[in-house]
Amino acid sequence: MARAMRQTRDQSGRRLSPCTLILMVLLLLSAALLVLLAFGGVSFPFSSDESSHGFDFDANGIGREENRWTRMLSWKPRGFIYQNFLHHTISMSWFSITTTMVITLWVISLLRVLLASSPCIPSSPAFLSAGSSATKKRRNALLVVAHPDDESMFFAPTLLYLASEGHNVHVLCLSTGNADGKGNIRKEEFYRACAILKVPLQQVQILDHPKLQDGFDKPWDIQLLAKIVKEEIRMRAIDLVITFDNYGVSGHPNHRDVHRGICVFLCDNSGSNVEAWELASTSIFRKYTGPVDIWLSIFFSHSYPGSRIYCLLNNCPSKSYLAMAEHSSQWVWI
Repeated sequence: MARAMRQTRDQSGRRLSPCTLILMVLLLLSAALLVLLAFGGVSFPFSSDESSHGFDFDANGIGREENRWTRMLSWKPRGFIYQNFLHHTISMSWFSITTTMVITLWVISLLRVLLASSPCIPSSPAFLSAGSSATKKRRNALLVVAHPDDESMFFAPTLLYLASEGHNVHVLCLSTGNADGKGNIRKEEFYRACAILKVPLQQVQILDHPKLQDGFDKPWDIQLLAKIVKEEIRMRAIDLVITFDNYGVSGHPNHRDVHRGICVFLCDNSGSNVEAWELASTSIFRKYTGPVDIWLSIFFSHSYPGSRIYCLLNNCPSKSYLAMAEHSSQWVWI
């Protein structure tokens, strides 16, 4: 699943890889064909026998039938009958064409994700390496989340990418997620999931503060959040912070409060050498399109005006699944 990280900063020109260009051309051609078929701009020929289809032809070879438009090619009487694609008489129905196009689009998108030469788009300059020297700096990164399972559900590709690049990763969870009285269970699930995502246990912290309790109707103290984050950054020498954006991906109030708390910290400590990134929220439609969303993510990562935005592909989906599977207390069976 594509995940975009953004930070306000000027961006230099970026080029799409040949693989991306080819797949995008195929995607555009498929979409264009579907549009043409839908509006009758293109139709398919099919053989017709006047007795089998009930058509009557006059002396000039022109097909006639009540309440139905037909046209016969003038150079070959009784040869091919062209009919609007959306009519039910055509052998290839609208449903089958649509299904075929959707499956094709899904497969092309999945191949784009699986065959990516780099989990980071754009790959040059790479995420966290822009403007650095040839010797890559090892960063002390802090992921700040609101509840246990946020790290697996939303940030697994980010954590796996940071670990694969050799960065030092810390995770701070600001509550135990005790809205349903399962705080202790969720705490243990959180530790196990972080281990799967390659975050050392000593670099994982979960809080249970009375003013930071899980709940849609429980607003969090923004100043307290800023203070906690500031102390965590000081103690662990953090130079990179990652968290939710203003919408919080799912719109949960606690997620949004985490974002606001870190914004307060950044405003109050504008002179600090801390780089901050946020996970860009997407619409409900994009969330459930699966690998198809890769095309929009690539587009925004290359052309988002006035900002730098990256798409981090999940190059190890099995680990994401295993990490989320640890949060069994949150499984919902309908």
